[in-house]
Amino acid sequence: MNEIQKELLKVAGDMTASKERVKKQVLQQSINRRKPFRFTLLTILLTLCVVGFMMVQLLTNETEQTTSLFHERQLEHFERINRLMWPGKEQEFYKEEAYLSYEKLVAAYYFAKSLGIDYSKAELEVERKKQVEQLEMLYQASEYEALFQGLAPKQYVETYLEPLLPMYTTRTKLYAFYKEKYPTFYAYQEVANIDAKRYFQAHYTEQATAFQEEHNIVLRTSSHGSSMVGTVAKVESNVFLFIEGVIPEDLDHMAEEQLAEKYEQANWYPVLDDFPVKQGDYITLTSMGTGSMEEDGVERKYGLLSKLEKLEPTITKKLELENDKEVAQFLQDIPWQPANYMKRPPEYSFEVEGVRIEMWKGYGGSIYLQKAGSGEIHLSANRAKALIALLGIEES
Repeated sequence: MNEIQKELLKVAGDMTASKERVKKQVLQQSINRRKPFRFTLLTILLTLCVVGFMMVQLLTNETEQTTSLFHERQLEHFERINRLMWPGKEQEFYKEEAYLSYEKLVAAYYFAKSLGIDYSKAELEVERKKQVEQLEMLYQASEYEALFQGLAPKQYVETYLEPLLPMYTTRTKLYAFYKEKYPTFYAYQEVANIDAKRYFQAHYTEQATAFQEEHNIVLRTSSHGSSMVGTVAKVESNVFLFIEGVIPEDLDHMAEEQLAEKYEQANWYPVLDDFPVKQGDYITLTSMGTGSMEEDGVERKYGLLSKLEKLEPTITKKLELENDKEVAQFLQDIPWQPANYMKRPPEYSFEVEGVRIEMWKGYGGSIYLQKAGSGEIHLSANRAKALIALLGIEES
């Protein structure tokens, strides 16, 4: 991979909806205040990628018919951009990447319209001037000659960008709206993209599918995310702290530092409009990716989600022991090992000598025990059966 390709990958990180690019390019983005001329040119190219492939959308009436959402010419235009960035790939790759970015921008536009976001003539004029100036800079670089296909910068704006100025301006205003909505959340743009995709899928799936079938576009990438179960530890400023594997009662007797030390997956997520939460809620969520950034010397972990569901915190059954001394005797001769991180809540919990012990069922009848400050024990099926009898658990 040459240096041009590397720089293109940096500035084009959000051109796919895949989980890994969300994690690497959005949540762990670094900002370089002094950008060399080459970096500026590449940034301009990304702008053209984003706005140059949906011209026909605004040339026709802004209806919700199939032909007004997507157009072959814009798909071909964005394919050329992909070929400049990643030469030597298969045609299917270029088509898929082109379509994913195409759909993301269309979704953002129609979602913004549904929120009542509009634009003015003055804003369009500012955007038009900006595009001409950027193209004039790009035009000086011989490696981007193929992009223009013989068109001068002003001709390029008239041919490809003029009809898309309202689209690009609207998307920019959508991001500004989400920045105000999530003032403490670093990845607010991706929250907007996820909400826009959900809106688009609810209203335009038929049109999108028809276009994909017409042009033999196969979407091989997937961003369904991973499912996690845990508790809402805090809610503040439209974001919430979610700790995977924690049950609500943990919040009552463990300090925040103890929770962070014991549980690896503690991330701040945005509060979505359709999924309000409060502190102490026991939930399952679909995480689209996680990352971190440093603010004032403090590392803050962030995550993206597409949906969540509230659960009843009854997965863990608290046992009231009357023979805790016998249980303590059973466990005292077994060496505790360093504890592994358990991504699911325990099936049972009980106290021995004032210390809580959590219990998970393993494979083949084995069980895992974890004790705060001591570590973990993995009991074989025979030893597990003996302890289960001591605890008074009825085997199913």
